[in-house]
Amino acid sequence: MKWLGNLLTPIKSELFAMVGVLAVCGVGAGIIGYLHIQRQNDQIAAKDRYIGDLAEANKGWVTYMKRRDQLRDLEQRNVILLQDKLTLIDGQNTALSAQIEQLEESNAEVRELMSRRLPADLRRLLEQQK
Repeated sequence: MKWLGNLLTPIKSELFAMVGVLAVCGVGAGIIGYLHIQRQNDQIAAKDRYIGDLAEANKGWVTYMKRRDQLRDLEQRNVILLQDKLTLIDGQNTALSAQIEQLEESNAEVRELMSRRLPADLRRLLEQQK
């Protein structure tokens, strides 16, 4: 091992200087790494707070979306009920139209009978009842 000491003796100061430089660089790199990690931790904490705030704000949106979906379901049911009601009204209109036609035909028959002259025997019978 003495031969290694003899070999390194002329460049001993340069070796110590290099070791010193490496030590200083290592400490500097360690400090820079530590600061970088701290900065990343701060950024992560800020993003966590931001995400938490967004989650809190989104709670209101979830409630709003549920309510909107409920209203859409009610609207759809109302549309179906209105369509059923319209179908029922159309059916009733058809039945009423047929009934009106029957009444008009009956009215025409009554008018025709009213326009005829009463037979004499029926006329006498009506005068007797008065």
